[in-house]
Amino acid sequence: MMNIVVIVIDTLRYDHLGTNGNEEIRTPDLDRLAAESWVFDRSYSASYPTIPHRTDAMTGRYGGPFHPWRPLRFDVHTLPWTLAEMGYATQLIHDTPHLVNGGHNFDWPFAACTGISGAEADRPWITDSLDWPENWRLDPIFDAVGKPPQVSDHPLIATYVRANRGRQTSDDWNAARLFSKASEFLIENAKRDRFFLWIDCFDPHEPWEAPPEFMRMYDDTPGYDGSIDPRIFTTHHATIPEPAARRIKAGYAAKVSWVDHCLGEFMDTIERTGLRERTAVLVTSDHGTNLGEWGVFGKTWPVREFEAHTPFIVHVPGLGRGRSDSFVQPQDIFATVMGLAGGAVPDGVESFDVLSAARDGRRTPRTFALSASSADTWQGEPTKTFTMFDGEWCLIMAARTRDCQLMRAGTQDDVASEHSEVVERMRTAALDEIARRGADPALVEWFRSEGANPFPKNCPLWDGWPGPAGYKPYFDRLYKDT
Repeated sequence: MMNIVVIVIDTLRYDHLGTNGNEEIRTPDLDRLAAESWVFDRSYSASYPTIPHRTDAMTGRYGGPFHPWRPLRFDVHTLPWTLAEMGYATQLIHDTPHLVNGGHNFDWPFAACTGISGAEADRPWITDSLDWPENWRLDPIFDAVGKPPQVSDHPLIATYVRANRGRQTSDDWNAARLFSKASEFLIENAKRDRFFLWIDCFDPHEPWEAPPEFMRMYDDTPGYDGSIDPRIFTTHHATIPEPAARRIKAGYAAKVSWVDHCLGEFMDTIERTGLRERTAVLVTSDHGTNLGEWGVFGKTWPVREFEAHTPFIVHVPGLGRGRSDSFVQPQDIFATVMGLAGGAVPDGVESFDVLSAARDGRRTPRTFALSASSADTWQGEPTKTFTMFDGEWCLIMAARTRDCQLMRAGTQDDVASEHSEVVERMRTAALDEIARRGADPALVEWFRSEGANPFPKNCPLWDGWPGPAGYKPYFDRLYKDT
């Protein structure tokens, strides 16, 4: 038996790791881990973003074809539940507030759950104090963006300020406390040989700030002290002065290096506790983000390459290392972990053990990846449906073929009109696949009819349709009237 650790790092771009070819962003600890691991270069998000991804990963199921932002269902077998039945002690340690806020239920499958406060959209404390953290300062480079935000007018900023009250040293930041708590778990369970630890790290999700010493790593402006102007949190479009855009990009890079540093401390604890030779570690992300691409800072719809392409690293003592070009999606976490645990994948799970395939020199049967928010968000704008990646091309699907967008991997130019045969081939394969996954026939027919009919109403757009009675996302309730 072997201990198993899954680390999900929110909003981490594939191309921002040194091991994946980035020579500017410093990620020495992830690079060190990758050098001793199997690295998968074609890993893509599926259901998008945060909560839909965790549903993919914990259930190993497609959502018909994508999961929506809904609570985790009680009646679906999950990965931690399956491992518990095999005798594993299962623990969730997270600073991703969505997992439990709003009744999302992702603590339920685990024997134990520990949450760390400090992230955007957290709700840890009601207080009249809305004082800025010590590292926030107004900076003239953001004057063109707008007036300084009133914290009380921005619920997400208000939650962040309250969650980080009293933050002073780098040890007070949530990523440091998250991995410190995970290290504590290792120390107190060093004699076990069957624990399953899921670490869910919300950084480098927005807001893009990091301890000042990490900010200064990526911004050498004379006199810059590493502080943050909170207007960085309300700037999502790239039509801003270049100095402000550089600062935003520096903030993301700094947060990536900060998370790498914190994760490195955790990996050192695995070494110190003697767990290295009997603990497997899987590191991935739910999605990436945009850093000025497409005129946007942050996530957007439809899902494009910089949002969909994710790291996927599997380290298992004694099972070698290498790189694989098999397509990987979050559902594959289930079968890959079960392969390590020596257990059977339950009925209804559609997941591939990508590690076994890589070690055998094989590719998994998956020949492309699909990524999107759930089908109940596709109405209206013709291009906001789903995206297909085949390694060479990225196809953004629309009801009408003429509205599809086609880009080569790593580029932003739409070349659909120049490669109509590629569009037709990929579009046909994508529609066949969502039909196979259980998409409602009315939805598939809407695509195949080139959108001749209105978007289908009242059809089951996912396998848990219509969802828990009375459920509403909690974002519009953040600190309302407090």
